[in-house]
Order: sequence, then C-alpha cells, then structure tokens
Amino acid sequence: MDAPFEFESLRHETASWWYIARRKLFREAVAQTLRNKREARVLDLGCTAELASADSPQIRALNAHASLPVLAFHQMQGLGNLICTGPEELGFASNSFDAVVAGDILQTVADDLSALREMRRVLKDGAMLCLTVPAYPLLWGEKDEARGHRRRYTATELRRKLNNAGFEVTRVSYLVASGFFPAMMERIGKNMFTRSIDHRRPLPRSGSRAMVLLLDVERQLIRYINLPFGTRVVCWARKPALVAERVTVPLWERQWARRPLPQGSS
Repeated sequence: MDAPFEFESLRHETASWWYIARRKLFREAVAQTLRNKREARVLDLGCTAELASADSPQIRALNAHASLPVLAFHQMQGLGNLICTGPEELGFASNSFDAVVAGDILQTVADDLSALREMRRVLKDGAMLCLTVPAYPLLWGEKDEARGHRRRYTATELRRKLNNAGFEVTRVSYLVASGFFPAMMERIGKNMFTRSIDHRRPLPRSGSRAMVLLLDVERQLIRYINLPFGTRVVCWARKPALVAERVTVPLWERQWARRPLPQGSS
C-alpha cells in the first residue's frame, strides 16, 4: 500500500464516528480511574485515546503501535510520546502503568491471551485496563478481513480470556447497540446476494454526526446497565493487588530458624 493512500485511509478512520466515540469512552474511563492521582502513567495501545491532546497535565501518556506508518501519521497529527511495540511483547518494564487502554487491538494479534498477559504485566497492582473489540463472530465480513482482524468476540468469551490472563473483570458490556440490527441485515444481504463491497466507503457526514450522538447516549447508559447486544464489546478489568498474608510460625520452628552458634561456643 502506498504511503499517501494509507495516510488518507487513516485520516478518514480518525474522523469516523466510531473513532470519535471510542476516544470519548477511553478518556472518560481514564479520568474516572485516575481522578484521585496527582501523577499517573497511561499506556494508549493503538493510539486511539489521544490523551496527549487532552487537558490532563497530571497524566503522562505513552502512545504505542506496532505499525510505523500509523505512528508516522499520528506524529504528523501532533501526537507525541510515540513508541513502536507489539501487543504480544510490550517493550516496557513490569508494573509501570496506572492504566492501559486498548482500542480494537486484541482481534488483530495471533495470540490474544499472550497480549492480555503482557498488558497485565505492565500494569501496576490494582491498575485498570479498558479495551474494545468487535462483537459476534456471525458479523464477520470483508471489512474484518480488510482491517487484518483474526476474530470477533462475545462478551462471555472476552470475560473468560481476561480471567485466564489473570485479570479481575469489573464490567463487560456491548456497545453500538444502535448499529447492531443494520449490521446484521447488511451481513445477511451480503451472504445472500454478493460478497463484493467497498469497505473504504465512509458514512456521510450527517450520518456520522448522528452515530456520535447515539453513542453518547449509549455511553451514558452503560454507566448504569450492561447493554445486551451491539457491534462492539467494551470491558473494564483490573490487575489484582497482591495481598501480604500474615503467617503465624510455631515457636519450635522459630527456634530452629535462628542462626547456629559458632563452633566451640557453649
């Protein structure tokens, strides 16, 4: 793919309704999680939250992506602290971030469980992970293939994989419920009539604004309820804090654990 064409595709993507709604979601999640911290480090895996441009001086955000052209595009857009690293082998020290946000990254990696374990490794104890993934394997289509996706998830499957990776899941909900039935009808129609679609065709500007407003409503709703369906899954999880256990050692064991007397002493 030519660089000008790829940059133009990225420009359309960053102006899309889902990119705008997801950015709002991540910024809100980070603000709620870190509101009592004077200083915090956040990993934006996928460069989707754009925290560097937000009015959050107490947050130091690192923006990571495995693609150099994507990083170059975001650098041209004014985003700083850019690092090239893959989700399955993050180039950061363990226990170094207060929060990690990952926007539609998990479905692109070969081993999603390894990627989740890497996210857990770089998080501090008790720190938060917020991520989004495409929902429902039955909605799989050419758009997924064009974007390099390997899978889609259900809420139950995502919760199970997070638990297997050592996370404590706080919330899992579907999102973009307003787009679920149109996406389902589109999928059925493509299966019945044709498989050829133009996946680069953007939504009209008026339709994009309407979707942003609808997702603003959904984002307010999921503060109180979990949506039962949608084209995306959003999850909040925490790395469990290590709890030091108080162990009572018997007297005889403490006696034997003392340092031995020097040889020749009484």
